[in-house]
Amino acid sequence: MNSIFILLIIFIIAFLGFIGLIFLIAFLASQSRKKKQEAVLATLPEGAKLKAIVRYNKGKQQTKILKMKAFQGSGVLYILDNKIIFQDTLNQNPYSFDLKTAAVNWVGINAANGALNWFKVSDEQTEYYFNVESGMFIWHTSSGKPTTEQICNNLKSLQLEAV
Repeated sequence: MNSIFILLIIFIIAFLGFIGLIFLIAFLASQSRKKKQEAVLATLPEGAKLKAIVRYNKGKQQTKILKMKAFQGSGVLYILDNKIIFQDTLNQNPYSFDLKTAAVNWVGINAANGALNWFKVSDEQTEYYFNVESGMFIWHTSSGKPTTEQICNNLKSLQLEAV
């Protein structure tokens, strides 16, 4: 009986250690993304509007079932000179869309990408899917940041003003 109790304690400690490791990795990844996002924000031109910190998927990555995480990376989405500009934190997939002609569509929750709301910005060449950068967890917990839907609606409003 004593050995079963000891094994149970060891199992519980190992399980809690494993869960703690997962949270530590999520926290460190979130902090790394935050530093990179702040560096991108610091380089934006003075006249930039919107300035939303987002997570993204490019093209077909959005609909893939088997992937390591729900998003490819993070970056900043902003408006400048009638362009919707996306600058990712690693400078691997920067892209600009014409504000007047780009299609901005609400996607909502995509089952392949967890419980995240998404919107899509596309033109003839490519499509990007965006959702709000929520930090360590997938849920939007900061009242100071806009939601994914608010960012999408703001983009649509700015499109109407540009036309």
